[in-house]
Amino acid sequence: MERPKISEASITDFIVERNRSQFEQISWEGSYLDYLNRVCEDPYKHTRTTYQLTFDMIQHFGSEAFEDSGEQVRRYKLFDDPFNNGKNAIYGLERTISKLVKYIRAGAREEGKERIFVLHGPVGTAKTSIIDLMSRGLESYTGSDDGAVYSFAWRFGKDFHAEDGGSLGFGGGKPDYAGVTNAVAVLPSQMHEHPLLLIPRGARRDLLEKLWKQNGLDARYPIPHKILEGELEFNSKQIYSFLLRRYKGDWVKVMDHVVVQRVVFSESGGIGVAKIPPEGNVETASQPVTMDENFKFIANLLNSVSLVRYFGKYVRGNRGIVHYSDIFKKQSNYLQHLLSAVEEHKMDFGEVGCDIDVMILGTTNLAEYQALRGDPLSKALRSRMRKIDVPYLLNYVDEEKIYNRGLRQAKRYHRIAPHSTELAALWAVMSRLEKSDLPNASDLPEEARSVLAKLNPMAKALVYSGEYPPFLTNRERQLLTREVRKRLRNEFPSEGMDGIPTRILQNVFADICEDDASECITPFAVFKLLDIVVDQGPVNYDFLARQRDDGYHDFRAFTAVLRQRYDEIIAGEIENSIVNVNPGDIEKRIRKYLTHVTAYNRKEKIKSEVTGKDVEPDESMMKKVEDLMNVEDSEREFFRFRMVSRLTNAMTTGTQKLKPGTAEPVGIDLQSTYADLFKELHRSLYREMRDQVNWSSIKRALEKCKSRDELDKHMKSQGESEDSPTMSLADNMDRTYGYCYECARPIILYFIDKRLG
Repeated sequence: MERPKISEASITDFIVERNRSQFEQISWEGSYLDYLNRVCEDPYKHTRTTYQLTFDMIQHFGSEAFEDSGEQVRRYKLFDDPFNNGKNAIYGLERTISKLVKYIRAGAREEGKERIFVLHGPVGTAKTSIIDLMSRGLESYTGSDDGAVYSFAWRFGKDFHAEDGGSLGFGGGKPDYAGVTNAVAVLPSQMHEHPLLLIPRGARRDLLEKLWKQNGLDARYPIPHKILEGELEFNSKQIYSFLLRRYKGDWVKVMDHVVVQRVVFSESGGIGVAKIPPEGNVETASQPVTMDENFKFIANLLNSVSLVRYFGKYVRGNRGIVHYSDIFKKQSNYLQHLLSAVEEHKMDFGEVGCDIDVMILGTTNLAEYQALRGDPLSKALRSRMRKIDVPYLLNYVDEEKIYNRGLRQAKRYHRIAPHSTELAALWAVMSRLEKSDLPNASDLPEEARSVLAKLNPMAKALVYSGEYPPFLTNRERQLLTREVRKRLRNEFPSEGMDGIPTRILQNVFADICEDDASECITPFAVFKLLDIVVDQGPVNYDFLARQRDDGYHDFRAFTAVLRQRYDEIIAGEIENSIVNVNPGDIEKRIRKYLTHVTAYNRKEKIKSEVTGKDVEPDESMMKKVEDLMNVEDSEREFFRFRMVSRLTNAMTTGTQKLKPGTAEPVGIDLQSTYADLFKELHRSLYREMRDQVNWSSIKRALEKCKSRDELDKHMKSQGESEDSPTMSLADNMDRTYGYCYECARPIILYFIDKRLG
């Protein structure tokens, strides 16, 4: 088949047609009259300050609520990184981000003084990534119609000194004094000023109050005080005053020199987003214009008017975000200028000062912040800050996502066994947890306190991920109510601020990938490297200095606990894979159990399959099933009620099994609705059949065959069928659990050695 040919013309046509509307939208410019018409159509949208724009931007990308550890938590989709298909998504920091959004919302509503937002936490907790995604969000949002931002430029025509002139927005006739048809000099506002600042302050207030009232905005939004009280920067003020004198107070003629322009934020383009590195102190500066021809032309055109050139990050970041990377690596006396930036919204540029409208954010680690606290000069600075803790993750499911993202490219060249990243993530979370004091809380029921006392690091990590520790009975699980789990999750505000850094675990996987002798990344390799990390001691890793506390911070023991958990996992997977248990047989047993339990709950009889007579529900059969679920005698009544309730919920919520290849429902999906019972019944059937398995034969075949091709040839030479135990085991481990042969082989051999040993 001939490949389609792509020409230069087809590429340009594709780009232009795909982006035509966006190009037209972001390149809009018009007269001041055109702009005022837009303001009247939507006063709120066209008067937004940085805080309002940023808050609206976050809302623009959407959010969703979910339950986590017994409380409602909101996930803001901006931080899923919609710009790079999730490449830089933030995982598990919803509480931190929600706190930041709450502070931004307060600033947008002008509920108090603006503050410097400082993201504070240990290294590698995505502090910079959070701010970077906010910056990317503003770049994208200001390129959309909803996020339109406008600034202005001064323009002049070659006939500027002519006596006659036109009117607002038209530049009427000859001479073209304002450059409406042929501008010979255009001077954009260096600070990307808001066009409404061109209206005199008193008239501006009256106009906005009238627009607010007419549009019913009084009860919803404040009129931004930066717009009400702000002043033009030095250059614009000089030009404005000169033109006002030149036209003897005719403001309309002055506005003829103004062209309003759409601006789109861009960090690389120097608009609306600026990042200040920890080294260097050149943030703001200005100097008289001497070389720029455009500046010189206007300076010569306007007799007696002096202009200055602004420099620094605040020129780039005005109307948007200024991000201080490692903010406290700078000395506190150098940061004192930030006091006026957040209190008075002013910045000194050396030659001159001017109003600014920025959101100032910084990042810092624990050591740098502690050093700042000891500096007496920092007291006033700290009072103007909102410190937002950014901890390590405490949900191992989220932690695992970070490792898998880092291994995305490695998967092209390396096989990764299931549970490798999962168990590493569990180890990481366990290292960050604190022992709970809630077992001593007098306001909790005694039974709940006894359950909480059983939570070792592994169990607590499972609870934080929404799971229940397997050793808890059904009654004990019920005692971990939403309120109890919420209190547990919020007991220690500093939990997660210590423990193994995510970067160390990422390095562990990088080290495994660099080992050419490793056919597959398995949990065994992870355990080995974790032991090496612990062996290096607190001299190399600060978190290892923590004192053990009843199982907590016992880092070497964590690996042993995970090995035990992994033994249980692979035992279940191999047991489920070694024999072909018919799911239909399991569903048949579940249906029979539900029939008897339903009759029991209703105090009814059922028809005997043997005699056809009405008989009592089979208590021994029900108990046999319930014993598989570790149900105690005192819990049987409630357990049976819950099992029938799950069936009712499945019928009402639509948990249906579909006919293969269609969307036609054929009944309740029992395997999904009763996943836990299905698993235990499967294991029970396995036990009934496992004595027939020849483990020694399987071991010999796997030891001899290092690849799947070798296994296929060997089994064929032995006359074994495709459904022999060895082949079924390899196929089911792949199909059901995702083990390639090279990963499954050492794990199965390990299991057999333990079983036969």
